[in-house]
Amino acid sequence: MVSNLLSSARQEISLQLGTIGEGLIYTHIPQRPNPPCFVVSAGSPYLEEGETFCEFRCRFDILILSGHAQNENETDNLDELICSAVDALETWDIEGVEQPSQYEINGAYFLGTKITLSQDKTL
Repeated sequence: MVSNLLSSARQEISLQLGTIGEGLIYTHIPQRPNPPCFVVSAGSPYLEEGETFCEFRCRFDILILSGHAQNENETDNLDELICSAVDALETWDIEGVEQPSQYEINGAYFLGTKITLSQDKTL
């Protein structure tokens, strides 16, 4: 079942990111994030056809928030979080890391970036 495939993939990502530290991972967009944190969400395209009948390429985005965008020290913290995430996500293909920018979530502004990753999965 595809939903179990996606749930399992999200859990795998959370476990791998969990090696960086506890309490840093959200598997949904939080109402009020508490940075530093990682927010795991569906990528685009979320699923696409693979090379065989039962194979799919699934894609996720990891939003990394280091803190409030006004703080100059957050740039170094964000760089460290990016490197830690890329190292921890050892079973995933890193498709790219976006340029750091300011993210607004429910009226609060944070310095962050997005990592897009993908992996072939079989049903």
